[in-house]
Amino acid sequence: MLALVKTTYNVTPLTDVVLPSPSSKVLKYLTLSGKLFPSLDNLVKSRDKQKPLFISNLGYGDVRLISDGSEVIKINANSRLKATLSFPFLDGIQNEITEGVYETPYGKFSFLLDSIEIVDIKSLKNVNNYENANMYVKFLTPTLLSSKVLLPPSLASKYKQVNSGFSLLPSIGLIIAYAYRDYYAILGNTNGEEYASRAFKLGVLINAFTKIVGFNLRPKTVIIGRDSKNRLRETRGTIGWIEFDVVHDKFKRLAIEYLLIASYLGLGRSRGIGLGEIKFELKRRND
Repeated sequence: MLALVKTTYNVTPLTDVVLPSPSSKVLKYLTLSGKLFPSLDNLVKSRDKQKPLFISNLGYGDVRLISDGSEVIKINANSRLKATLSFPFLDGIQNEITEGVYETPYGKFSFLLDSIEIVDIKSLKNVNNYENANMYVKFLTPTLLSSKVLLPPSLASKYKQVNSGFSLLPSIGLIIAYAYRDYYAILGNTNGEEYASRAFKLGVLINAFTKIVGFNLRPKTVIIGRDSKNRLRETRGTIGWIEFDVVHDKFKRLAIEYLLIASYLGLGRSRGIGLGEIKFELKRRND
């Protein structure tokens, strides 16, 4: 079965703690140490930029605990937090579902399973009542999208060494192209000229058929660790929301399907440390 698994934990620090930035390091440590889902070890360690894995930051509601370096993340004992872990369904993975109290380099935490969701990828194609609805995407953590994804494949190698950074005002075509990459990552196929060509064409066509309804986007800097000289490493991405419509039925259905997948796996780079987390929904229009 081609499916996604999303596990949500209730997380409670048992003492006052200073969390790392990103705070996803707590959940990542528990997977790498084999305490949670040991079968994911190779996937977590993979350096594939498009691996089908999302490890969230700790947080509550729509707030995620990350730092821009101006202050540390102090959390009181017994605070109620949540964390999620999403990945492709693996045979026997149900036998690895566990919870408990764990010591980590960042403190002692209780991880109790709140919910587990298994989603058949094919079911995401069957979205009804979308014709009179706009698409709404909320970026919960800085989202790292490179506009070079929309280069024609024939030019990609020529400009491979050009570092244009990440787009702080991404087009809808760029957003959907990255969501499409999530879909193909689940299939285990993110390489090759045909794949790159499809992502490019999809991005261009989505841009041509998009109507922006409203947005509130802004850049945000986040600390993602330290380098070999113990200097803070930071990156900068987009947070906020954007509401839009795609005025072509075929491409609107594709956009919805791919964004539903991205709502589990995130968008863009560094999803394995909780960046690129999004919420996606359809909003009914009044017209």
